[in-house]
Amino acid sequence: MKQIAVKRHLVKLSLFGLCLALTSVTSVQANNALPDIGGNAFSTLTPDKEKQLGDVMMRQTKGQLPMVYDPLLDEYLNSMGNQMVAKAQDVKFPFRFYWVNDKNINAFATLGGNIVSHTGTLAVSDSESEFASVIAHEISHVTQRHIARSVEARSQNGPLTLAGILGSILLATVNPEAGMAGIMAAQGLAQQSAINFTRSNEQEADRIGIQLLADAGYNPYAVPEFFNKLAEKSRFANTQLAFLYTHPLSQSRVADSRLRAEQFPKRFVADSQDYVLSKARVMARYHYKTEDAQNHFLRKLAEPGGNTKANQYGLAIAYFDDKQVDKAEQIITKLLQQEPDNLYYIDVYTDILLSQGKTEKAMTMLEQQYLLKPNNQVVTLNYANAAIQGKAYRLAIHLLRNLLYYKNDIFPAYEMLADTYKAMEDFARYYEARAELYYQMAIYPKAIDDLNEALNHLEPNNSLENRRIEAKKKQWQTELNRLKRL
Repeated sequence: MKQIAVKRHLVKLSLFGLCLALTSVTSVQANNALPDIGGNAFSTLTPDKEKQLGDVMMRQTKGQLPMVYDPLLDEYLNSMGNQMVAKAQDVKFPFRFYWVNDKNINAFATLGGNIVSHTGTLAVSDSESEFASVIAHEISHVTQRHIARSVEARSQNGPLTLAGILGSILLATVNPEAGMAGIMAAQGLAQQSAINFTRSNEQEADRIGIQLLADAGYNPYAVPEFFNKLAEKSRFANTQLAFLYTHPLSQSRVADSRLRAEQFPKRFVADSQDYVLSKARVMARYHYKTEDAQNHFLRKLAEPGGNTKANQYGLAIAYFDDKQVDKAEQIITKLLQQEPDNLYYIDVYTDILLSQGKTEKAMTMLEQQYLLKPNNQVVTLNYANAAIQGKAYRLAIHLLRNLLYYKNDIFPAYEMLADTYKAMEDFARYYEARAELYYQMAIYPKAIDDLNEALNHLEPNNSLENRRIEAKKKQWQTELNRLKRL
């Protein structure tokens, strides 16, 4: 299934427009109805408070950045990231990992264990250990509470608001070519310091990240190798790499990382199949334009040793996205014959079937997978998508609601649910599902407005549904009030 194109229902800004908007904290608040959390919330950040604030910040970030809602990539990143979290010390809360669609090398952590990687970081990595080294570094910033302590320190110098912190995060992820450094300098955005890391922070995150990488079974030598790659790219770039704005890279830091890596025995660590297929998916669907992606994978396949499943898979995606369905089907069918339960291949193949109008065949295939993996978002979202195309709306609703009961932050599921209810002309539930979408972006006023619309569309005698939605509205209002009191 191609990435769900989540409708923001927000003012859409160009990259340059986003930068200009972020020069004023009030503009962020105006566009997104940020909860007006009191400045005292940041003066002493207990783990519980950090988690609450971090969740709200991450939900707001979803409404501002070009997030990637691709279930295969989401499953891979969270599986890989949590594999390392399981080996980490001082873990105070669950971690959640996200993607931003950006070709630049960057990753960042926010409060509360939320970590975001640019797709470009995966695309330029030469091994899974290299990519994992970036994620391990961000995990270490969180476990060592560098972000929380930085925010606490900044709050001592003056009032600090959620909008200000969010603005800093967004500025830190913007493409440097858009003039981020110039905007920051011109506007004197001191709040950027709330997420920048000191040299000692970086050294500590490097030290713990390298140990974490080794403990999780990855190659610790990937850290200095990736640092060298960053230094090389930065040397020939017109502007500083986005990652280096918030993660300063000195020669001593590179040398120190190499010395630390050398404390571990050298060993070969093979890339997982999920890594190579995820990287191919990113290259085909997010990194290159369609024609460029085809040329990239055709060139790779022609190289000695390049006739790999990952390159074949990437080419199949590029062909499908270019509407060369027959070519895509020929490749993916052969791959499926070798691995009939591979979800990467099933995802593309069922997309092909749906494009050919073979909805029942796609649904049958996905139903078989659903019986084996009922809580897997790749299977469930694909199955629900096929059900919607086949106008099996009640089945789609059943699948999506079960998935959200199991994991309530799967953003595309709310959008699909809203679209399904709208197709059924069940407007009460349509507005309620849309309210959930706003709630997922922490836009409380709009979420509550849509709950009121849902109430207006209920049948007059449906008192049970009325009480349920009123209770949800009260819960959200209470949550907003609690955030203001933090």
